Amino acid sequence: MTKKYNRKNNCTVHFMVNDDEMEELNKRFSHTNYKSKREFYRDSILKNKIISIDVSGEFRKELREITSCVSRNSANLNQIAKVANSTGIIYKEDIENIKEALRVELLFLAEFREKVTDHIINQVID
Repeated sequence: MTKKYNRKNNCTVHFMVNDDEMEELNKRFSHTNYKSKREFYRDSILKNKIISIDVSGEFRKELREITSCVSRNSANLNQIAKVANSTGIIYKEDIENIKEALRVELLFLAEFREKVTDHIINQVID
């Protein structure tokens, strides 16, 4: 006679990972307050929203543009910091250039964020 358990969680989920993935899962688990890996895995899967975005075409072009803009601004800021550290002088024109570059970057990022949000909302609605 088979013993029947009245369990709330009566379904089994099984998946395989490679050694690197297992190491990453163990590392992430070790940084949590979860008492069991079962709880950690379940919450990681069920409580996180999964967003899949196609990074091709126009979207890829905009990602590259953002990356390029941030990279240029970082390089400019590093050059100004190097001069300021070696001479002890910061020029007002340099500060204005940084402000303008950051303003353009922030506007671009805000527009990009809006597009991504609209994309996600449209995917959820569809």
